[in-house]
Amino acid sequence: MKRSPKTIPSAGRLARICVTGGIACGKNLAGATLAKLGVPVIDADQVCHAMMQSGRPFFKRLVAAFGEGIVGSDGEIDRGFLGRRVFADEKELKRLNRLAHPGVMRTIEAWIVEQAGGGAGRLGIIVALVPLVYEAEWERAWDWIICVGAPMSVQVERLKLRGLTPAEARARIAAQWPVEEKMRRADYVVFNGGTPDCARRQTVRIFDDIVQHMEKKHGRNPSTR
Repeated sequence: MKRSPKTIPSAGRLARICVTGGIACGKNLAGATLAKLGVPVIDADQVCHAMMQSGRPFFKRLVAAFGEGIVGSDGEIDRGFLGRRVFADEKELKRLNRLAHPGVMRTIEAWIVEQAGGGAGRLGIIVALVPLVYEAEWERAWDWIICVGAPMSVQVERLKLRGLTPAEARARIAAQWPVEEKMRRADYVVFNGGTPDCARRQTVRIFDDIVQHMEKKHGRNPSTR
């Protein structure tokens, strides 16, 4: 579960935690668990989906890059169609990521600044769910990285429940870094191959460990439980 943290945030600055991992490994479960502990949480996927809305600058850039065919009958980006297209072509996926990553990063950084100025500092910790933190070469922005991992067979089964075929599921898994490499690089690991309760307990233990590190360094106690 535990790896040595890279840094301890200086007094007066929010501790920045990134939750990453493979697709369908359980990042949202870990994020929801941390949110229940009183930690502000932002989800990079939700940020990207908001950026895609009709009328937004990113919507226009996507249509310019991929054509009017990605727009559905409701006037919004057909994310299912776009997903099938980019995951079938590595070059298309890289193009999408190049377009999306800068805006997602800026939005999350701005949110962190807002949290620091708007009262989140009483907890001392914020969390961002960033599936592609390593792929985007953004790992140095975080004080701790938690990776949520699961066996590939479990990932495939979970993706099938989302409506993907086994071939589509494996293509999406293959499009990301191997989860084993993400687990190796992370400061902490949650292994979500069992029950949700097991993953939740691991997440809480990690949170407690981070709090202890902060208390030893600065006498800060962000836990609200």
